[in-house]
Amino acid sequence: MAALTHQGRVRENNEDSVYYDVRERISIVCDGMGGHAGGHIASELAVRVISNGLRQLKPGDWSDEDKVIEAMKQAVFGANDHILSRAQVDPTLFDMGTTVVACAFMDDRVVTANVGDSRIYRIAGAAIEQVSTDHSLVAERVRAGLLDPKSEEASLLANIVTRALGMDQITVDITIEDLRPGDVYLLCSDGLCDMVSDDEMLSLVTSAANLELGCLGLVDLANERGGIDNITVALIRSV
Repeated sequence: MAALTHQGRVRENNEDSVYYDVRERISIVCDGMGGHAGGHIASELAVRVISNGLRQLKPGDWSDEDKVIEAMKQAVFGANDHILSRAQVDPTLFDMGTTVVACAFMDDRVVTANVGDSRIYRIAGAAIEQVSTDHSLVAERVRAGLLDPKSEEASLLANIVTRALGMDQITVDITIEDLRPGDVYLLCSDGLCDMVSDDEMLSLVTSAANLELGCLGLVDLANERGGIDNITVALIRSV
C-alpha cells in the first residue's frame, strides 16, 4: 500500500484525509467539505472512526464475508453519527461533511464502501474499471440520460454531491470484489479524477517502478493540470 495527499495549487487548506495500513488490511480516502475548518474535521473524524471500527474485527473474522461487510457498514454509519454530533456541539461546523471510499481486504476478496463522489478503481492487467458509483447530481442526471457530461450545465453543477457523511440519513454502497494477485486498487478524491483521465491513471500506475512513485506521478499530473482541488490517492496491490 501507498498513499499521498496534497492541497493542490489553488486551495488554502487540505480538507482531504487518507489512512492505510497493510497489517490491518484497510485503506480509506475522505474528501471533506464545509469550509475552512469543517471539511478537514469531518474527513479526519471519518477516517478515525471507520479505521477504529474495522480494527475491531478479530483475525478469524477476516475469513467471514458477512462479518466484514457488517463491520464496514457499522463503521461508516458510526462515522456519520460522530460528524453529526460534533456539528451539533459546535455551530460553526453545522454544514460540515465528507465523502468516503474505503476498502477492507480479505484473503481473496475486497469489501468496498462508498458515499459521495470520491472513487475506487480496480486495475487488472491492461484495464482499469471504476468500482464505485459517483453520488453526485451530475452523475445521476447523466445516468438517467438527462444531461450531457460535457455540457456547460454539467460544469456548473459539478460540485454538488447527493450523498455525504454529515447528512441526517445516508445510504452506503457496498461491493464485494474478487481479489486476484497483481490487482491494484486505486482510491482517490475528485481532485485527482477530475484532472486525470482513467487511461492516464492506468498508464501512470502500471509504468511506475513502485506504488509510492505511482502516487507521486498521479498527484504531480493533477497539479500540472491546475491542481484546482485537494488531491489524494491511495494504491493497494494484491500479492
